[in-house]
Amino acid sequence: MKEKILVENLVKKYGDNTVLNDINVSIQEGEVVCVIGPSGSGKSTFLRCLNRLEEPTSGDIIIDGAHLMDKNTNINAVRQHIGMVFQHFNLFPHLSVLENIILAPMDLKKMSRNEAESKAIQLLDTVGLADKKDMYPDNLSGGQKQRLAIARAIIRNPEIYIFDDSFSALDYQTDANLRRALKSYVRDSAVVIVAQRVATVMDADQIIVLDEGKIVGKGTHSELMETCSTYQEFAASQGIGGEKNEQKNN
Repeated sequence: MKEKILVENLVKKYGDNTVLNDINVSIQEGEVVCVIGPSGSGKSTFLRCLNRLEEPTSGDIIIDGAHLMDKNTNINAVRQHIGMVFQHFNLFPHLSVLENIILAPMDLKKMSRNEAESKAIQLLDTVGLADKKDMYPDNLSGGQKQRLAIARAIIRNPEIYIFDDSFSALDYQTDANLRRALKSYVRDSAVVIVAQRVATVMDADQIIVLDEGKIVGKGTHSELMETCSTYQEFAASQGIGGEKNEQKNN
């Protein structure tokens, strides 16, 4: 598998406050990596550094061979290969649901309107919004806005997806159903998900546990349930225990 993201010795400080400390991560093509940890542990800052929406204090981030810390790197060109879904949707309120989705592929990928609309309608059906295509974002619920934002990122077919707590506005069942439905769309890409719920990350290829800006655990769900006390406590607080509980939640 091809390495899509490499993070080496990443440090991010705000003044004297160290938010991320010596972060090292490798993410492969086709891999789903989830980042979890208590509030304030640095999860969202880490994701924003991957897109250089936050400037790292030191360390290196390499996306598809491009060194983001190199001043000669065209960061906007790198971002063309990344689909990022934020916590706060960032939808265009003056555009309909359908128009929100087709704008990027028509503008960036030079897709024809007919092709963009055809793909968008298929995606809207996948995320359960086919009947909302002519509505405007202000008329959607929080969960519907979240699904729209996810569909808008996926239609671009980027090589890397970054989801910043993008499933938090969904109930557990919708979250599970949506992630299952989207698997075929993202299977050849590297996927990075920040999540609050252990149920969201349990099937990930790799889970990174952050606490106070440091990686305190790395592995699969079953591995972390054996080796990482922070992850165990996080899981227990959400009613997820060992094998029996895990089977119950599947």
